[in-house]
Amino acid sequence: MWGMVDLWLQLGLAPAALLALALIVLGAAFVRGLTGFGFAILAVPLLGLVIPPTDAVLLAIVLQTLIGPFGVAKSIDHIDRPVVAKVAVFAMMGTPLGLLALANTPHDLARLIIAAIAVGCFGTFLIKRAPQPSKALSHISATGFAAGLLNGFAAMPGPPVILYFVRSGVSPMTARGSMILVFFAAGIAGTTTAAVRGLLTGHILVMSVAAFPLMLLGNQLGSRFFGTVEDRVWRGLVVALLCVATLGALSKLWA
Repeated sequence: MWGMVDLWLQLGLAPAALLALALIVLGAAFVRGLTGFGFAILAVPLLGLVIPPTDAVLLAIVLQTLIGPFGVAKSIDHIDRPVVAKVAVFAMMGTPLGLLALANTPHDLARLIIAAIAVGCFGTFLIKRAPQPSKALSHISATGFAAGLLNGFAAMPGPPVILYFVRSGVSPMTARGSMILVFFAAGIAGTTTAAVRGLLTGHILVMSVAAFPLMLLGNQLGSRFFGTVEDRVWRGLVVALLCVATLGALSKLWA
């Protein structure tokens, strides 16, 4: 108990910032457990108002890597393994390029771009598509590579993956399981790339270890409510929070 408190104090953040970080991680993890996606979409823009956007992205990538194994066992039997494997491989290929772009983008601009990407994620639900995803390699590779780019830049591989897997002819269990596995692979690629490039500092690791229990708790709570909360309810809440993050990013850019 005291060891965990000491970890949080090592972050060097003001009490209000520590509380905000904890609540953001817990709430975003709840959304992930509820839907199979959405952690970074919600967490990164909001965290970017509390800590530097690069730190927010790296924290989200590490946390998604750590939480990944907890959903794999339940997901593996409900997915199209060859398709998911291909999407995951291309996502891992695109991730280093996204991290490179992030490292060369000014913080305030990155914060705004990340918030815009997050808000745009929910536009994917409005795009009409066939009941089943195409198994053409061109579609699979485009989905995976785009997910990797967004993963590296914003820790948000979700939009292309949601667009590909979430369809009327795909069961929620299959879509959720497919996304969990792709996000886990993208997280591994992001964490490895960040470590090789020297971006995974001691500060990021301490923050990740301190935040992971909250990530795990929120994910488990969300999983208990999987399939019981209407889409429009949680989507409305998340969009409202993302609008707050976007306004905050704009205020920092123009301050």
